[in-house]
Amino acid sequence: MTQPLLEMRQIGKTFGSVRALYRVDLRIYAGEVHALMGENGAGKSTLMKILSGAYSADAGGEFIVEGQPVRIANPQDARRLGIAVIYQELSLAANLTVAENMMLGNEQSKRGLIQRKPMAARCQTILTRLGADFFPQTRVATLSAAQRQQVEIARALCSEARILVMDEPTTTLSARETDFLFALVKQLRREGLAIIYISHRMEEIYSLADRCSVLRDGHYIGTLEKEHITAGKLISMMVGRDLGEFYRATPKMRPDGETMLTVNKLTDGKRLQPCSLTLRAGEVVGLAGLVGAGRTELARLIYAADSASAGEVVMQGRPLRLRHPADALKAGIVYLTEDRKGLGLFLDMSIAENINIAVLDRDALPGGLRRFRPGRLRA
Repeated sequence: MTQPLLEMRQIGKTFGSVRALYRVDLRIYAGEVHALMGENGAGKSTLMKILSGAYSADAGGEFIVEGQPVRIANPQDARRLGIAVIYQELSLAANLTVAENMMLGNEQSKRGLIQRKPMAARCQTILTRLGADFFPQTRVATLSAAQRQQVEIARALCSEARILVMDEPTTTLSARETDFLFALVKQLRREGLAIIYISHRMEEIYSLADRCSVLRDGHYIGTLEKEHITAGKLISMMVGRDLGEFYRATPKMRPDGETMLTVNKLTDGKRLQPCSLTLRAGEVVGLAGLVGAGRTELARLIYAADSASAGEVVMQGRPLRLRHPADALKAGIVYLTEDRKGLGLFLDMSIAENINIAVLDRDALPGGLRRFRPGRLRA
């Protein structure tokens, strides 16, 4: 191969007494898709945050771009070097338009006034390449999770990055949207971009990766060329033992507990057709389907976050009258939303306050006066 477009040499990172990365070396070439794999906590995201300037590396490491040592002290340094990162956790301003998000920090202006028409035209070109079904003037708050992911990708392309990091980009995409993304990744590779692709999905690695590097417990384990990438080798590198030891045959067990929850022909009368399921004690029931298939809609109906037009929810043989999520909570049903950041947590409150938010009324004194001690003990 020719000279690497990017070299990371001896990159380490320590948080207090915790060592997250141990002197990692990585070479990325122009015109390749370089997959980065590892279990949760292996150090992948930490390494990419250092590359993006969000974190500072420990002393002793260095970055080489096109053969020249460079300093990445902040995100502005990374942007000037042509490095763009699409994080798994979306970072869009929901109150702004698609174009405003794509051009954020890089707006076109004339005499101090933002030039919206040229910006919109530039953004529309990129959205068309992505096959997006929305427009630059669309407000991000109105977009689905999959569409917001497309905006993140479009924003990175808008910055004319030479090194593009994609952290689990297909998590919220449908099969059709994933196909569009794969086609775009391959197009960008042909155009000479270096793409670092982080994923846990083997089929994506087989389809896209020219090389694959593995981190484990903060250590660089090794790199495989495309022809040597196999599930057995990757899993062995990620977990530190042979595939045969990782998967051990266990007796098939089927829960025989009592029926805890029964959903009978539940529907919202709009998108979701009548759905039924049964859940027993000790059992995990999976809801599978593509984006837009109705999984989230069914979960929200069971929790009473949305109103059902027909059907019923039965708990241990007793029909429930669910008019509000508070009714579901009292019945022992909880709901973890797919959008943890936007809908699942109060980010300006403490961990203890978030843990106890659903049981404040239970801890309160008569008259609604809040008691803090039970919450502190529980957290």
